[in-house]
Amino acid sequence: MSQRKVGGKATEELTCVIGMHRSGTSLTAELCHTLGWRVTGPEDFLRQGNEYNRQGYWETSQLVTINRRILYSLGGDWNVIPRLESNWPHAPALRALRNRARDFIQQIPTPKSTWKDPRLTLTLAFWQPLLPPTRYIICLRNPLDVAFSLHRRDGMDTQWALTLWMFYTSQALIQTQGLARLPIFYEDLIGPNHAMHAQRIQHFLEANSEPRFHSVIHPGLSHGHHGLKPMVSEDPIPRTVKDLWEGLLDWRESGYADDSRIMNLARSYRAPRTQWTTAKKFRLSFWMRYVKMQVLEAKK
Repeated sequence: MSQRKVGGKATEELTCVIGMHRSGTSLTAELCHTLGWRVTGPEDFLRQGNEYNRQGYWETSQLVTINRRILYSLGGDWNVIPRLESNWPHAPALRALRNRARDFIQQIPTPKSTWKDPRLTLTLAFWQPLLPPTRYIICLRNPLDVAFSLHRRDGMDTQWALTLWMFYTSQALIQTQGLARLPIFYEDLIGPNHAMHAQRIQHFLEANSEPRFHSVIHPGLSHGHHGLKPMVSEDPIPRTVKDLWEGLLDWRESGYADDSRIMNLARSYRAPRTQWTTAKKFRLSFWMRYVKMQVLEAKK
């Protein structure tokens, strides 16, 4: 794997957009696509949106399917924390998926492609030994706004949404440490200086395309309330979440110069086992989707 500090130069062939759900991964992937790092798939499909993502999800369906199967095999889902035991990417249960992943990678249009799927944040350790040189864009957002968005879309409990934010964000940091990565805050991409932050993505990708940021970034679509502010004592969030969010804000203020604090926080985090009482409806949904996928696979 290629090694590079934040914002450096390299010759990576693939860009992976990762981060917690509802954190601007779709917007970031669309920006990459606009800059010439294409998301694989018919553009009319990529642009298919809904009331929660009006500009589309910008996900390659085959990548999402493989990531779902990886998480299902580990007893997880996008909203159910999987069991990531030591050496889990080499588990015998994933052997067939590894072959399928290799076949999918062979289809990557080179030299400039973008992968986007928030689930990829949790499955990177499976993919990384198989990938060509890769750069990573980590999408970050205030965890309270993430929780608000997930409650609005899925009715998710706030505390569980914050737990997922902590898990996804920690994994994004851990799996990309020392690699070519660019942290980007959703609040910056839709804020008054959005052009400057979109240009950070352009420079990171070494893109020569004429940017069309105005056609992609629409600040009015955001429903966030908290923004780039530290947590206050009244906010009902765990100490671990507060510490990591404030560490990320300090990292941003320093120009992303020193990641030692946030890496220590990420590595020290121990995700809880998913309790039935906490996520029972997500587990029921998970098993329904798992059985449906098994039936579809059997028909192929």
